[in-house]
Amino acid sequence: MPEVLTILYLGPASGVAVVTASLGSGFRVLAPSTTPEDVLPLLPQVHAILDASMKVPLRHAELDSAVHLKVIATATTGADHIDTDALCARGIPLLTLKGQKQVLNELTPAAELSWMLLMACARHLRAANRHVEAGLWDREQFPGMLLKGRTLGLIGCGRIGQWMSRYATAFGMRVIGYDPHLPDAEWPPMIGRTDLDTLLQDAHAVSIHVHLSDETRGLIGLREFALLRPGAILINTSRGAICDEGALLEALESNHLGGYGTDVLEGEPAIQTSRVWQYARTHDHCIITPHIGGFSPDAVAIVLKFAAGRILDFFAPQA
Repeated sequence: MPEVLTILYLGPASGVAVVTASLGSGFRVLAPSTTPEDVLPLLPQVHAILDASMKVPLRHAELDSAVHLKVIATATTGADHIDTDALCARGIPLLTLKGQKQVLNELTPAAELSWMLLMACARHLRAANRHVEAGLWDREQFPGMLLKGRTLGLIGCGRIGQWMSRYATAFGMRVIGYDPHLPDAEWPPMIGRTDLDTLLQDAHAVSIHVHLSDETRGLIGLREFALLRPGAILINTSRGAICDEGALLEALESNHLGGYGTDVLEGEPAIQTSRVWQYARTHDHCIITPHIGGFSPDAVAIVLKFAAGRILDFFAPQA
């Protein structure tokens, strides 16, 4: 290995100093703007990538140009923008935050954003705000959902789902959950365990907290939307593709779905072709934020230090 290893950092500018300090001497950190035009020409010279942005797809062709690449570490739990098959073929590990409970358990920004979206949908916040900005003041146009006594359904009862259950319990809500991968011995006592169909039928609000996989892609489709009670709220801060876009739009257009709050879109960040984004431009009961769930400076610093430490550990035996 060369004396100095080149690390490509993809993430907010505020994290450059954290990554540089965490890696220390022996590493050269490249920190371009997170666009393909700026990132891809740098790939042939890098030995590792620390990705905290998910903005630049790293597919087979792009990874082939990274001839010196030995490891990718992400400051995210998901990494569906990276071609894992291409990495496996070259024996290059992909180190995400998935399962890293020691660093994840106390990180709450994504759960807090999910709860904010739920409340914004329940109280028609976007529509009410635009109403006032137009110089109007008629509260009867915005009847809000009383959360106390209602049921929150959680699809995925891991770290974020459990934080959501705490918030809901504080608001006096009943909480039920579906998670086929969480064993009974680890099931949180504040969440009533149920199957997916029952959850969809019983819940007044449903919040999704699962990783995108072949199993979860299109998990909520026409059949599942039909099971939802009329006027239910759906929150998705996981991945856009977990909801079938056509079925989602049909549920919104018919007002069967009372509100949709999301921090993710399929195909992001190229959102202009997204039918959900196009719909939201003229319909206030669809609220979209730009994948900001985990983006809190305090939390970002924690995960960047952890990801940089994993890169250090990877190269330590070879130093």
